[in-house]
Amino acid sequence: MALKTSHYKMWTKVAVIGAGATGLVSAKYSLQNKYYVDIFEQTGSLGGNWVYNDSTTIDENGIEVQASLYKDLITNGPKELMEYSDFKFSADIQESYVTYNHVLSYLRRYAEHFHIEKHIQYFTRVKSITPVDGRKWAVVVQHIKTLTEKSMLYDVVFVCNGRFKSPFIPKIMGQNVFRGTQIHSRSFRVPEPYERQNVVVVGGHRSGIEISTRIARCAKHVYLSCRNLPEMIKPPNLFVKPEISQLGKRQVIFTDGTVKECEAIVYCTGYLYTCDFLSKKCGVQVENNGVAPVYKQIINIDHPTMFFIGLPYASVGNTVFDLQVRFAIAALRKTFTLPSKKDMLKEWESFLATKEKENVPKKHVHRLANPQESEKYSTDLAITANITPIIPAYFKIYERVIKRNRAHYLYRYIDDERFLEIIP
Repeated sequence: MALKTSHYKMWTKVAVIGAGATGLVSAKYSLQNKYYVDIFEQTGSLGGNWVYNDSTTIDENGIEVQASLYKDLITNGPKELMEYSDFKFSADIQESYVTYNHVLSYLRRYAEHFHIEKHIQYFTRVKSITPVDGRKWAVVVQHIKTLTEKSMLYDVVFVCNGRFKSPFIPKIMGQNVFRGTQIHSRSFRVPEPYERQNVVVVGGHRSGIEISTRIARCAKHVYLSCRNLPEMIKPPNLFVKPEISQLGKRQVIFTDGTVKECEAIVYCTGYLYTCDFLSKKCGVQVENNGVAPVYKQIINIDHPTMFFIGLPYASVGNTVFDLQVRFAIAALRKTFTLPSKKDMLKEWESFLATKEKENVPKKHVHRLANPQESEKYSTDLAITANITPIIPAYFKIYERVIKRNRAHYLYRYIDDERFLEIIP
């Protein structure tokens, strides 16, 4: 007697790489669509970069520390810009700028609310991902503690491994001569080691401003070396300097010709995107701090069942990650029609040409430099896939924050169009 195949559920099997903010939202929407989901996380905790560790090398399990948090970190943007579309921070948290513990608690609550954690395989490192017959993905994983490996087949892969793994330190003449300490901000935890020292902090973006201000609490002098003068409230022992031209044994020489004695340098110079588990057969190049070619900075054009969540950076958070995943799910469900491979490649080339015309370095092609770029990108995703857009008030808050980022300000949504800024 023939089996009635209608009695059997044909699962779409989804592999999610990483249990951080992008991995959790990818799993949530996949589960809501009744897909079978495995989440591979190489540490013993969900939360990704929001899990603090005093160590900067390996954790208590002998695993390389993933987090780049420093102690007492406060978010560099309000929580109102960090929420998923259907899940709010606890109403008990009144402040807008919150601690990393608040964010980690939020992610844990999210995972609990949507029953995600039972799908996470902890202490599991992805070794390789390879397409099979153009329809499946072979995912090879290794359990970190037992070193046992296994290979599984999936229909869909969400790559959610984050952007904060490989620190970028620019090459400066004399780095090998300098006798003081040199670290990347990824290894910074507390300012006390710089007590009464002269310290140079390289990088004028948010991390550079925040870390230089913290070090100034203990250091004798702090020199913030940056390309563009940031708007900031400086303590009296913090001085803004131009870029570094050369290092001596104990000196830092700046491009304006000034020389400062220095015992330590902290590089707040960002990270390079890496994804070493993707085989060449995946059809994408991971280089120059990005992935190519990808449709809408999400979809692997050669194999459109692989999605990269969180490639755009600098001005996006969970709200935009949420939108990216909804776009990916809409593509999977075919609620909108993807262009042909030829047309997707054409759009990608046009995207790169525009960046080149705007003199954007290749390593910054995924960077959304301001609220306008972020809104343009998000609106395009929503229109293309016919999905619910991010509310206009989100970008209005973001624009206000960019103009005057004050950690004591409070923000509240009034409705989709309006927000309230409270200055205590």
